[in-house]
Amino acid sequence: MMREATITRPATESGNGPSTPPSGRRRRILIPIITIVVIVGLIFGIRYLIFSAHHVSSDDAQINGDVTTVGARVKGQIMAVNVGDNQYVRKGQVLARIDPRDFAVAVEQAQAAYQQAVSAQRAAQLGVPQQAEITAAQSAGAQAQIGQAQARVAQAQHQVSAATAQAQAAQAQLDKANQDYRRAQTLANEGAIPQSQLDAARAAYAAALAGLDAAQQLVQQAAAGVEQAQAEVAAGGAQLQQAQTGSQSTQIKQSQAATSTAQAKAVAAALQAAKLQLSYTTVTAPIDGIVSKKSVNVGDTVAVGQPLMAIADQQRLWVTANLKETELTKVRVGQPVAIHVDAYPKQSFSGSVQSIAPATGATFALIPPDNATGNFTKVVQRVPVRIAIDSSSDPQHVLRQGLSVEVTIDTSKD
Repeated sequence: MMREATITRPATESGNGPSTPPSGRRRRILIPIITIVVIVGLIFGIRYLIFSAHHVSSDDAQINGDVTTVGARVKGQIMAVNVGDNQYVRKGQVLARIDPRDFAVAVEQAQAAYQQAVSAQRAAQLGVPQQAEITAAQSAGAQAQIGQAQARVAQAQHQVSAATAQAQAAQAQLDKANQDYRRAQTLANEGAIPQSQLDAARAAYAAALAGLDAAQQLVQQAAAGVEQAQAEVAAGGAQLQQAQTGSQSTQIKQSQAATSTAQAKAVAAALQAAKLQLSYTTVTAPIDGIVSKKSVNVGDTVAVGQPLMAIADQQRLWVTANLKETELTKVRVGQPVAIHVDAYPKQSFSGSVQSIAPATGATFALIPPDNATGNFTKVVQRVPVRIAIDSSSDPQHVLRQGLSVEVTIDTSKD
């Protein structure tokens, strides 16, 4: 019995004729795909090249801001701490209080010293016009006495002159009476004249002698008057000198008043300093911000200048981007900047170039590199660029200092 032969057709054959090879079909599919990929790549490549030509990007950037360290300005024990870490505070808000009792006592002592100095100043100032009035009265009295004494001196000198003239006239009369008396004696001895005429001549001589004595006494009295008047002038001069000494006393009083005024000012300054020290016992926030690094508690004893806490300013933040020196060619102040924060990948922030550092970061390093040592290796340097953050792009103030960001600067706008 014969078996029936089974004929198997090739898989490449179909019922109507020969089929297309698989390699040809793949080529027809891959060519359009490759073409589309190349076109898309060219489009994106051209867009990237255009974007790169007018934009500078860097991920070496972070958010910075002002951090104010609040320290103790006086020494003392902490009585109260009103804030904690990460708490928002406003400018002028009380952060802590230091025991004020010692400083209050110092203020009272300074107040008492100030009142004493003011009283001394007033007394010294009142003594100046009083001494000036006394000195003026003494000087005027002395000058008046000198004037009167000088007038009496002149009058006495006039009287001396008159008395001297009278004495000279009396001397002349005495001389004439003496001659007449002698002549009468001679004539009487000869019997030429009577005795009565001789007696008359003797009486005239005696009268002339008495007149001379009287005139000489007047001269002596006038001279004594001159000496007395001169003594009064000398006494007036002494009083004037004493009055001038009183003028020096007035100057001394004025100097004492000026010294008292200076002392009052010094004590007033000491009082103000004591009040300032007392005010420093209340520690207040110098700025608006968030408290951080609080290192003080109730009961701690703090020293002058000891840091108590820090306040981070969240209102005025900026971005410091460290750009390569080869990327600074077209960067200018005022150019817009797109800011992408790693902590908020779905939120965009904007800003602008505020300033460019005057030197690279290596220049301000603690130990700058010395390229003159012979081991020079060229390294692309980075220059810090400060970027101001637009406050309208962060209305809720979610940004924090130190966050890593990526910046893109549009250099097409000058």
